[in-house]
Amino acid sequence: MKKPSELPPAINNLRAIWEQKKVEMQFTQVEAAKKLGWTQGAISHYLNNLTVLGPAAAIKFANFLGVDPLEIDPTITEFLPSVRTRLIKYDAENLSKAVNRPVYDVNPASSFWVKTCPAIFTYLPYQLLEDSVLDADLSVEWYTHVCPVADHPKANTFMVQLKGQKDAKIYKKHNLPPANRIAKKFAVLETEVSNSVAT
Repeated sequence: MKKPSELPPAINNLRAIWEQKKVEMQFTQVEAAKKLGWTQGAISHYLNNLTVLGPAAAIKFANFLGVDPLEIDPTITEFLPSVRTRLIKYDAENLSKAVNRPVYDVNPASSFWVKTCPAIFTYLPYQLLEDSVLDADLSVEWYTHVCPVADHPKANTFMVQLKGQKDAKIYKKHNLPPANRIAKKFAVLETEVSNSVAT
């Protein structure tokens, strides 16, 4: 194991925060790995600088540890122009206790907005739609934030244009049409009802 003086500042910051939060949050490396969707070995590699700690990994660690990603790596600001902070007020498993934990959300630089409407969701199974989508005022403008599938490989929802058609529809992963029928496919990041969307 390398000495702290031999490690990059971001790794030293991550290790210090990790040790502090491990006591506060009472988790093991194996438990953390499950929540992060990594292997225990992958976490160990990051903590020991065997795997480069890039912006995406720093954000993921920050979300899990409940800290600002800049506390881990202050140099990543320029690489993350579209970082958003979302306050997690409660955990659905216990609504009687406030969590008040920030989550930092990074949108791929390749992402863009598409003007849509609730009718675009017609190919989703009814039970997967929110009431707000089903009961929405069709005169209100909707926007869907998407990116290339390669930039969001774990996406579960997709905007799809079928061959021979001009319009797009939203599908869940298990409900996608066969690949040979798809002309264009984008990963869905979020949908908003708004009169304007900042670019």
